[in-house]
Amino acid sequence: MKFKALGLILSAGLALAACDADNSNDKQTSPDDNAQSEVNSGETNKSSDVKSNEDANVTKDSDDNDMDDSNDAEKDDEGQTSSSTATNSEQALAIDDIKSTPDDIIKVIESQKKKGEITDIKFEKENNEWVYKIGQNEGNKHVEYTYGMDSRKLISTEKDNEKDTAINLDKAMNYDDLIKKVKDKVGNNAKVKEWSLDTEDNIPVFKATLLDGTTEHEYNVDPFSGAVTEDK
Repeated sequence: MKFKALGLILSAGLALAACDADNSNDKQTSPDDNAQSEVNSGETNKSSDVKSNEDANVTKDSDDNDMDDSNDAEKDDEGQTSSSTATNSEQALAIDDIKSTPDDIIKVIESQKKKGEITDIKFEKENNEWVYKIGQNEGNKHVEYTYGMDSRKLISTEKDNEKDTAINLDKAMNYDDLIKKVKDKVGNNAKVKEWSLDTEDNIPVFKATLLDGTTEHEYNVDPFSGAVTEDK
């Protein structure tokens, strides 16, 4: 009986020892935990100079990106300005390059038996072509004819049933004198963008938009007295 009791005690002791060994193994650190610990330790042990250099590099990269964005924006603005300048230049015509006067077009209209009282004259660029638009009362209707400046050929005709106020061209200054009044205000390099002879509140007025380089100038001229005022 004593031997059996001693055997049981020894067995129990071995079992307890085995349990303690298992618990000790469970508490051992895994390789991943060791690696994470080394990383954390490395971050902690970094010198302040190293961290400062890393922060400076991040800031530099950010500044470089901002500079690139700024340069791109400036290039876009330059491209838009260049495009706008080219567009303005294309929409203006040197006065010496105007090949037909309004009197030339009116003579063509009269030769085609389209007689009437002139109500308005416009000179502008339409569909990439310089044109004259001549409006006149014919009987009880108002008709507007569009003629090409170069070809002096009829492009289109528009009619409505409401007559406009007629302008006595016999008493008005001729086109050459009117456009010269405005050119003298703008300068010798002035180009014509558009002009019109029309009535405002039943008062005839010659309105011209001229281009000096890329700057637009708008002036009004009294077609009878020749008085010039800037249209602001």
